[in-house]
Amino acid sequence: MKKQGRRVAGQGDAELKAHVNEVLKRIGDGQGLSDLCLDENNHCMLLFDEKIVLNMDLDEAGKLLVIYAYIGEVPIECRDAVYQKALEGNFFWNETEGSTLGLDKQSQSLVLARAFGLPLTDLTAFEDRLGVFVEVVEKWMARIERFIKESADRAAREK
Repeated sequence: MKKQGRRVAGQGDAELKAHVNEVLKRIGDGQGLSDLCLDENNHCMLLFDEKIVLNMDLDEAGKLLVIYAYIGEVPIECRDAVYQKALEGNFFWNETEGSTLGLDKQSQSLVLARAFGLPLTDLTAFEDRLGVFVEVVEKWMARIERFIKESADRAAREK
């Protein structure tokens, strides 16, 4: 999730990356992953519950840590229902706890994203928000699965 355009390297880029790597190390230590850090592209991935891939990108220009997760591909059979529910959930962050739902056009997947201003001053609060983010991803994954099942059940009844 790199920003397009010209970027001028700043003096604080190395410090910003070091700060994020400290945060990731703390998170990783709590998960039993001692070497969690950004790669050369300022990206890091973390797997939760063997089904949620949490992506983290450092946006140095914007001084942001962007976290996002692919919730799942939206099948054509229930696309309207999922899109409507996603828009309702996005409205004033009703069902996203401050994150934003969007659609990755290429994969037709629903994606949940949130940006955090850097430096992070309250690491405990950030870890709490990260936990809530994962819970919201789980909730939306379950919704998509439910919409798929309901769509399949409807199709079976119509036969």
